[in-house]
Amino acid sequence: MTKLFSNEKLRFFTKVMATHIFTYLLCGLIFRQLLNYEDAYLELLGFKPMGEISGLAVILGQIVRGILLGIVVWWIKDSVIGKKLAWLKLWAILVILGIVSTYGTAPGSIEGLIYLAPVDVPVNIVSSIFEVLLQPLLFSIIVTF
Repeated sequence: MTKLFSNEKLRFFTKVMATHIFTYLLCGLIFRQLLNYEDAYLELLGFKPMGEISGLAVILGQIVRGILLGIVVWWIKDSVIGKKLAWLKLWAILVILGIVSTYGTAPGSIEGLIYLAPVDVPVNIVSSIFEVLLQPLLFSIIVTF
């Protein structure tokens, strides 16, 4: 029986967590500048004003999210990592399960299209889907190489 927290698992979880945090912050910083997100438009989508969000909560949340991603990617790694087009397979899994087919009524998801009322927001906010797709793409490329 392998140890619950073997060196291999700890290295893998650390890599996944660090990669998630890096790609999350990188994409967030880039797209915040490119798309000029404004609090008024973000609030229409249900977001808190940026000034009310704790930086510590963001980092802690992403650490937890990175650990959860590490667990799930560990479970599927033998089916994906090291295989042909591993980055594309991992990205597709993340996009399909985490964005398009999420069980929550998130904007951009199938549930969101069914249950959320349309909100009139500027094109730059709609363009944020590129951020949502790019971050797991970068994550998948880095984790699989």
